[in-house]
Amino acid sequence: MTSSAAGLPTGTRGRVLALGITVLLLAAVWLGAVAPLLDWHAARSERLAQRTALAARMAAVAETLPRLRQEAVAVGGAPPALLEGTSDSLAGAALQSQVQEMASRAGITLGSAELLPAEAAGRYRRLSLRLSVNGSWPALIALLQALEEGTPRMLVDELQVRDAPSIAPGAGRPVAASLTVIAFRAGGEAPAR
Repeated sequence: MTSSAAGLPTGTRGRVLALGITVLLLAAVWLGAVAPLLDWHAARSERLAQRTALAARMAAVAETLPRLRQEAVAVGGAPPALLEGTSDSLAGAALQSQVQEMASRAGITLGSAELLPAEAAGRYRRLSLRLSVNGSWPALIALLQALEEGTPRMLVDELQVRDAPSIAPGAGRPVAASLTVIAFRAGGEAPAR
């Protein structure tokens, strides 16, 4: 149990120290080289599994494309979602005419209809028609339903409903409402100045 000339322990103490240094060296190699390589391999394996699953989903979707195309052809042309017209004024006139017809069928009286200036909305032009209407509650609901189901697609915004003064005593209470009907047409025209 004496130290050697170099000052290193010998015997049991030297073996324990050598074993400790070996364990420390192995831990350093593990933490510095082996563990990062295993982590890198696991990350690459996970990324590969995700890409394989994505490729399988994309292949399944691609297989349905011919069937979807056949169904689209079989259904025929869908109703137009946009107003037709080569200019904002023509499309706005068509919108106003269509809304007046819907109001008439619903039993609603139009107090006023004002076409608001068209606005650019991406590749489309947004046309808005501000209405003031009078009629019964069921007639107003029928107009709103006709607007919702109408072709081309129309949106209702800024709906305000209030009691209208009743002219005939004992009659059902009429309502007055103001609303904005919005529809879109294909863009391409710069606003007139």
